[in-house]
Amino acid sequence: MFYRYQLIILFWLLLGSCNKPSPGFDTGGPITQYLLGSWKLDKVVSPSKTKIGNQIGYTNTFESSNEGNGNFDRVYRNDTLIDTYFWSRDPWPIADATKMTVLVTYRGGLKRFFKIYRELGKDDVLETSAYLSEIGSAQDSVKYYYSRKN
Repeated sequence: MFYRYQLIILFWLLLGSCNKPSPGFDTGGPITQYLLGSWKLDKVVSPSKTKIGNQIGYTNTFESSNEGNGNFDRVYRNDTLIDTYFWSRDPWPIADATKMTVLVTYRGGLKRFFKIYRELGKDDVLETSAYLSEIGSAQDSVKYYYSRKN
């Protein structure tokens, strides 16, 4: 009888340890999917000041997309394409669904950090770093906030 309870407990423990989601996935799939689309810069926050809207001095949008041969970001300033950054496949983006963060490495070694803010009934917001050669550098202290472009 005692062994029967041990087997039941062991069964439940094994069942609970199976099917753990990958750290970069939520119920909708990989959280990198939330980066796809067009994003408009709303706010720039540095250690010394915050600029909102027209105070920034230019319009900035980026499109994160996939056209079959990989993911890329197209960056526009004042509606003019200024650069295209291709996601590296090695290393693949590092995502954490519990913190809703993604670290993307681009071809050429640049990196960009994303924090995704999702709230029911509200537009998604992205907090990003600049495109950096090294995360943790002085430039990494500037944060950019984007909203989904309609």
